[in-house]
Amino acid sequence: MASFCELCGKHTDVSKKVIIEKSIFNVCLSCSRRGKPVEPTNSIRNPTSSKGTAIASNMATRPTYVPYNAAGTSQNSRNLYRRKIISTPPRIKPPPLKKINMMDEMILDHEFPSLIRNARSKKGLTHDQLGQKINEKVTLIRKVETGSIRPDEILAKKLERFLGIKLYVNANEQNLEEDQP
Repeated sequence: MASFCELCGKHTDVSKKVIIEKSIFNVCLSCSRRGKPVEPTNSIRNPTSSKGTAIASNMATRPTYVPYNAAGTSQNSRNLYRRKIISTPPRIKPPPLKKINMMDEMILDHEFPSLIRNARSKKGLTHDQLGQKINEKVTLIRKVETGSIRPDEILAKKLERFLGIKLYVNANEQNLEEDQP
């Protein structure tokens, strides 16, 4: 009897039953390699009853039905498919980046561009050399020196350490100096 392959849809005279992802399909010979062949079970035949042998022989060609539990594994083959849990060593986390915590009393000096420019020129460095020394882009250093952008806390600390200057001043001290004539 001619049938159709349940995977590719081709008309086939010879079909095989295979299991693909816990489902049984009638497939052609070329598609049968995509799954596991279903082996018919040899059930007990009753030789006394002709009706029983017909049922038994019919059942011999059928695949066995194995009930699955809620987890999707069969009761009988639960241990066959259980994955072994391998204890992996704990991941080593990199140390957290050190964030420089600025207190609210510390503010960026409003004359920071001239402070940076003067300190750089005293050391006899160009923008390129300073950028290489503190591992920052040259364009960023130029923009900070012109005052077009304000340096963030990390860049300011790098410049303070390398150039030996103070970019952050205490807000209370600055207010006291401004109040005095």
